[in-house]
Amino acid sequence: MALAPLHQAFGLEAIIASSYQAVSGSGAQGIIELEEQVNAIAAGQPFTPKVYPRQIAFNVIPQVDVFTDNGYTKEEMKMLHEGRKILGLSNLKVSCTCVRVPVYRSHSVSITARFSNPVDPDAARAAYAGKPGIQIVDDPSNKIFPVPLDTTGKDDCLVGRIRKNLVLENALDLWVVGDQVRKGAALNAVQIAELL
Repeated sequence: MALAPLHQAFGLEAIIASSYQAVSGSGAQGIIELEEQVNAIAAGQPFTPKVYPRQIAFNVIPQVDVFTDNGYTKEEMKMLHEGRKILGLSNLKVSCTCVRVPVYRSHSVSITARFSNPVDPDAARAAYAGKPGIQIVDDPSNKIFPVPLDTTGKDDCLVGRIRKNLVLENALDLWVVGDQVRKGAALNAVQIAELL
């Protein structure tokens, strides 16, 4: 959602991303495990992680799905392959790290995107104008930026922290948040059915 309008305007060449994925991405058992661990810690009781390889409460785990031979997880490789497919960019360069975080719903992604054409934050904001499913929430000086609680139970993806990358030419850094249960699954199915 956040990259397609920018690709149309500036020609996306490569992305480096870190996703911060809510426990609901593991299904109901992920939510239950987080709740049980928080309660056990608050009560001073021991517990054994079942769903995740390590404690998820008050922690982050840099592993979503199993590791593959190249050191990336299946989820990270899925981001690479699905991103290329959805954007129609078979040669898109992608490197990502997927992290499980102790949040109930809504995934967040930190993205560095490099383009073939010059880009700046104002031009990027203009590229989003009128695009369905995307809202700009970007006024960091007033503490206005997307967080998972802003998108939980909502359809749109929120984009903020739009800024020029300080290392790469023609690159931006973005922070994108969306409810993966709605936009990543249920809403997509409804929207596809409506189109058909």
